[in-house]
Amino acid sequence: MSNVSLMAIHHSESLAKCSAMCDELCACFGFNPQQQNCRVHQSCNPSDMTVIETGWRNFYANGRKNVLKSSCMEILQSDPTVKGKDGVYSINVTDQKKTVYCDMTTDGGGWTVIQKRQDGSTDLYKTWAEYKKGFGDPSTNYWIGNDAIHTLTMNNQELRVDLLSFDDATAYALYSAFNIGDESSKYRLTLTGYSGTAGDSLGYHNGQNFSTWDQDNDVDSRHSAVDFHGAWWYYYGAYSNLKGEYAGSAVTSHTHPVWFSWKSYTTLKGTVMQIKHKN
Repeated sequence: MSNVSLMAIHHSESLAKCSAMCDELCACFGFNPQQQNCRVHQSCNPSDMTVIETGWRNFYANGRKNVLKSSCMEILQSDPTVKGKDGVYSINVTDQKKTVYCDMTTDGGGWTVIQKRQDGSTDLYKTWAEYKKGFGDPSTNYWIGNDAIHTLTMNNQELRVDLLSFDDATAYALYSAFNIGDESSKYRLTLTGYSGTAGDSLGYHNGQNFSTWDQDNDVDSRHSAVDFHGAWWYYYGAYSNLKGEYAGSAVTSHTHPVWFSWKSYTTLKGTVMQIKHKN
């Protein structure tokens, strides 16, 4: 049996009881009436749900495929009552459940947050593999994962970057088109159409590859991910570095979270990167 998507195994006397065990965190489930066992899965990929034993049948949650929506905008469109209710939701990305933070308020709501950072409790100086998969807690600090961002931005997506300084000033940068390539392209960044109040510090990085401390993909002779203590689409240095080491106070340093066109190299208190489909 593949354990890739297996969340739990329960005793269950009936299909109905097994279905009831598949709560909002479950995408699919399997039931074996002979063994009276129920397997709860977070993925609907058949290869992840394969079992060797006979007698198993697999089901989608609530009896339908892809019960989870594919973005925060789809959640909002399917249930308008969540408008204004920012928080943690679950979405389906390539038949995998992803727990994400949804901004259901800003500019009409429906934003899927791909990075949230509010304090220094989560270390963002991670490996290529960790950035590929994603890490952290969507309620506080997290990165959704480069593979997920690639999938989510394959159609027409806009990006909003919200910034908070240590004196509680705010600014934002909006890009009308945003996507990153797949892993074979080193998650190359493509974005256009800046507007906002923060200045265009990400535009400098347009067309660049993603780098981490263990994979140097920038064009500079130095290893920028190490030099800037982060992970980003580095070019010759960086005008933005939102994954730099969290400082905890307003200091001047390129190795901390900065957005040069707004606060130069003065470190930031909080950052959010979020996307939604552009109509």
